Amino acid sequence: MNKNQIALLLLSTIIASPAVLAETPNFNFVSGGYLNTDIDDELDGDGITLDGSVLVSENVFLSGQYQTVDFSDDGVDLDLNWLSAGIGYRMAVSANTDVYGLATYENIETEASYYGSSLSDDENGYGFTAGVRSLVTSNIELDGQIGYIDIDDSDTFLSAGARYYFNKNFSVGANYKTLDDIDLVSLTARYSF
Repeated sequence: MNKNQIALLLLSTIIASPAVLAETPNFNFVSGGYLNTDIDDELDGDGITLDGSVLVSENVFLSGQYQTVDFSDDGVDLDLNWLSAGIGYRMAVSANTDVYGLATYENIETEASYYGSSLSDDENGYGFTAGVRSLVTSNIELDGQIGYIDIDDSDTFLSAGARYYFNKNFSVGANYKTLDDIDLVSLTARYSF
């Protein structure tokens, strides 16, 4: 099954889900966890991801994410730090589903060392994301996104995630994001407030 089919399947599952909760997804949270990043099926790195979101009005929210990954292979070390910060708008489409849009500032810093030499780069850009979040049961939330990022060059990305809520405040989740030749898989814990 290719990535487009997976994204369509996730989206159709969310849209067809029955309304089982009286609340829409919570946009007030902080989370963090493990991040695995694969570049062009050649470099594989591990790191951390931190993100959060806060509503500043009924529908407007601020969002931020920081990811750092270290790649090491045969005398070559590459550190990648990615910061994304933005403002978004959400809208309830049912009792348990929100659609949202997000405009972001993007910054990627890279530092490479290989055989005694080093090189660093710092690039800025912007991004736009459209997404849907849905509580498909009282404990399970699905999240799907499509977006555009322009940092030095432009890329379209797809993202799909699932989250399990132990209660209304604590949850764990998994997310897969792909853009160009980069695949990111994260496992996170979240506190919602």
